[in-house]
Amino acid sequence: MAATGNSWLWLLVLSGALGAVVGSFLNVVSHRLPAGLSVVRPGSACPACKHPIRPWHNIPILSWLLLRGRCHDCGAGFSIRYALVEAATASLWIALYLHFIPGPDALLAGPGPMVPFLLYGGYFSALLAISLIDADHFIVPDVISLPLVPIGIGVVALLDMSALSPITVPQAVSGALAGALAMLALAGAGRLLLGREALGMGDVKLVAAIGAWQGAHPTLLLTVFVASLLGSVVGISYMAMHGRQRHLKLPFGPYLCGGALVAWLWGEDVVTLILGA
Repeated sequence: MAATGNSWLWLLVLSGALGAVVGSFLNVVSHRLPAGLSVVRPGSACPACKHPIRPWHNIPILSWLLLRGRCHDCGAGFSIRYALVEAATASLWIALYLHFIPGPDALLAGPGPMVPFLLYGGYFSALLAISLIDADHFIVPDVISLPLVPIGIGVVALLDMSALSPITVPQAVSGALAGALAMLALAGAGRLLLGREALGMGDVKLVAAIGAWQGAHPTLLLTVFVASLLGSVVGISYMAMHGRQRHLKLPFGPYLCGGALVAWLWGEDVVTLILGA
């Protein structure tokens, strides 16, 4: 039992390390993808002196701290965002590990739970990439969101055959359809009521992807509810600090992705809290 406990702890640490590595890649994706650049080549380089960053200077989080956020060759400063994204992704992977493998007992039946953990780690990392790009450019990139729909349904089908899927294939298909239709309805209502586009088609595709991976009920309702709540808090806070702006534009993608994560990790607790309030 002690050996199982040690294995569980080591896997927890490795999950965080893997998440940090994924976060380093997400920094590249969020910078290059909107510019139409390859996310693979060339390797990372200093934006100021263009010198390639050595592998030992590109260790997630640790290198930024040891180099004090500066280039080793020219001393130019690197944004703290790089380290924050890596730390956030590491935290995300740790949270997902604890969700799928909550304790050593979960490993006694074999490595099965690691499969959905890794697959959903990739899914939520893709949502984080979408959030970063939407926050910077007000774009939900189709190249990420659209493939997530068939991939999500395929992953659920694969896991379902191994009795590892948290949802069923019909739930994944209905989630994708319900997500797209619901967001289309909200977008149409927003245009009628506000006389302008309140939600973009990118948000429609994003919620379809969320439904494909997480099902329709109660995920979609919670996702939109939490996203609206977070967006309202940020919007009101911004107006309180900077003055009221009639056409304040906020990217909705990050809030939808945050809502999806909340619905996945704490959905039942949130539903109980709302119904019991």
